[in-house]
Amino acid sequence: MKNTLERLDFPVEVANKLVKEVETQKPDIKLTHDANRGNETVQYDLNFRKSDTSDMYFFNSYQATLKTGDQAHDKTQEFRIRNGNNMGADEAFNLVAGRAVNKSLVNGDGDAYQAWLKVDFSQKDNYGNHKMEQFNERYGYNLEKALDKFPIAELSRPEERKDLMESLKAGNSSAVTFTKDGKEAVLFIEANPRLRTINIKDEKGVSVRRDQLELKDKAQSTKINETKDQSQKAGKKQGLSL
Repeated sequence: MKNTLERLDFPVEVANKLVKEVETQKPDIKLTHDANRGNETVQYDLNFRKSDTSDMYFFNSYQATLKTGDQAHDKTQEFRIRNGNNMGADEAFNLVAGRAVNKSLVNGDGDAYQAWLKVDFSQKDNYGNHKMEQFNERYGYNLEKALDKFPIAELSRPEERKDLMESLKAGNSSAVTFTKDGKEAVLFIEANPRLRTINIKDEKGVSVRRDQLELKDKAQSTKINETKDQSQKAGKKQGLSL
């Protein structure tokens, strides 16, 4: 179970708590863990149960709850632990925060495939859990093409482009620099597979209209990236920090 917790991105402190609880031989064990990122807090409630026929314990499920400061508006989703397709703590954090996560999954035939997942908080399944939307490769969402429609400075640098793509696929809200009309602004973006685009927000989490920032043509994107690179090189020569 300690190995399972580690694979699911739970910190060592959770495993240490589990060890102490197992020593008590309780039939049911419940652990709580809080994670904070910026202004977001998610509470995890982990559920373990002892076998009726042996001393073995099983990690059955955990609930992830986005704490909003108002219990009526908190968002909770249960994630069951099975042999495959288990959701990690970091992925669950982003999902209950309302963001989409790109994940490698296995279908009923044992074949692996990639899909974007997003919790639909407007619907519940037969078990009272919110439904999970799934957008597979056939849905046609191409994150890189969606990004290239915007004047994002990080896209002009291969390593930063790669890191940004990985961060967004993990479901994170990533800070990037938009360049338009000679001005720069740091905004936050996240993947939006349903609409095949990205969401853009300011530092307060307020949505920014995409059409105000979207590039009109590819030539404009190329020009902006070239200008950005030239500015950085000039800045380094002058000892400036950009």
